[in-house]
Amino acid sequence: MKISVNTNSLRKNFSNLEIVELVRGVGASGIEWGLNGLDSITEDCRQMKQVTEDAGLEMVSFINGGKLFKTEEMLRWSEAIAKTGVAMLRVAHPWYAWDYEEALHQPDHYNDLLKMTREGLERLEPLGRQFGLRYVMETHGSSVFASPVVAHFLLAGLDPAVFGIIYDPANTYIEGFVRPRGAVEVIGSYLAYLHVKNVRWEASIKTLPGKRERQVWLPEKCALDQGLVDYQEVFFALNCAGFDGWLSFEEMYSEKDQIADEIRSGIEHLRLCQAEAPTSPCEPFKSFNH
Repeated sequence: MKISVNTNSLRKNFSNLEIVELVRGVGASGIEWGLNGLDSITEDCRQMKQVTEDAGLEMVSFINGGKLFKTEEMLRWSEAIAKTGVAMLRVAHPWYAWDYEEALHQPDHYNDLLKMTREGLERLEPLGRQFGLRYVMETHGSSVFASPVVAHFLLAGLDPAVFGIIYDPANTYIEGFVRPRGAVEVIGSYLAYLHVKNVRWEASIKTLPGKRERQVWLPEKCALDQGLVDYQEVFFALNCAGFDGWLSFEEMYSEKDQIADEIRSGIEHLRLCQAEAPTSPCEPFKSFNH
């Protein structure tokens, strides 16, 4: 099990040096570095690479990259990232709508977004080969990659050395859910690494379009051993697929002085789940499809 930490939720409270100290202190060995944009990308990459290497850590990927369907923009991102020697860049995919209110104001037809995505990926493939990069997309609610099954069809026939999926099991509980084993199997060779967090549903009263008030259920981040995702089931899925890559902690929710304990407890929970997870489907087998 290789543990990484995503920096997006840390950067408002920690400097780059403090982030690498935090990552080393909790026993992780990799970092997903969040970039600020093209204007500062050269200096960002230089600093992030330097502090990571000085700390003896591995750079798993850069994140917050450009929009995959904007090819000229992606050329600039790719040139900058390739110079660092980091092989993965998380890119932005088309978004649809997070909820009903956003959907009301979304002018794009979903099928058009799927077409935009596929055409953008096809244009990116030669860039990835040219620069030796793997562009990765996350299973994230409100986007075209929310579901592992949609990801399977969007990427079909494209080179898995150039494209990958960050599987976020918690995100799929919010939208696009497939049981973890099915998700890992359908993502297949495109599985790049995992995002680790957990969520649970919290009831709230919300005013909806039309001034309707009703109880809604909203996702709230929580400890790994308390939420919807059972990470023992996730490890079972990874075992069945023979996957032994990075698991990256994302979206930490604790106060600054408690984040290290949050990650340490999470790592301990993952170790327990990994130790208990079966390595393959177990007898007696169910005859669902006979």
